[in-house]
Amino acid sequence: MAKRLLPVGIDDMAFYVPKLYLDIRTLAEKRNIIYEKLSQGLGLYKMAVCDVHEDAATMAAEAIAELIERNQLDPRRIGRIYLGTESALDGSKPTATYAVEMLGQRFADRYGPDCFRHCDVLDMTFACIGAIDALHNTLDWVAATKRISGS
Repeated sequence: MAKRLLPVGIDDMAFYVPKLYLDIRTLAEKRNIIYEKLSQGLGLYKMAVCDVHEDAATMAAEAIAELIERNQLDPRRIGRIYLGTESALDGSKPTATYAVEMLGQRFADRYGPDCFRHCDVLDMTFACIGAIDALHNTLDWVAATKRISGS
């Protein structure tokens, strides 16, 4: 009997962008950068800026909450939340743990106060490569889980 392989991949993604913006012309002037280098060279015209109540953890929590709601996911069945980031909010714990704490409060009424208890949470720093490493690590985790379970 041939094994049926389940597809593994990205089913959905979300991101959160702050509502406040800085005009790139202003940034160029203040930083003594030629405006055209940013506007024509990089295609930048404005830059999102966090409001006083926003940081990397709140933006991550907003994006994850959007995925949970849109896909009707049960947080108790989420195995991991890995965050690719440039730097941590503080030196003591991963930014992803702050995001999961916020999500736990948000979904507690629906799924229980410890709905993310079995979720592995990790930051992988160094911005873009951190996100790629998180993705590769998770693909390996899914493949290993499939080998162990025989599915």
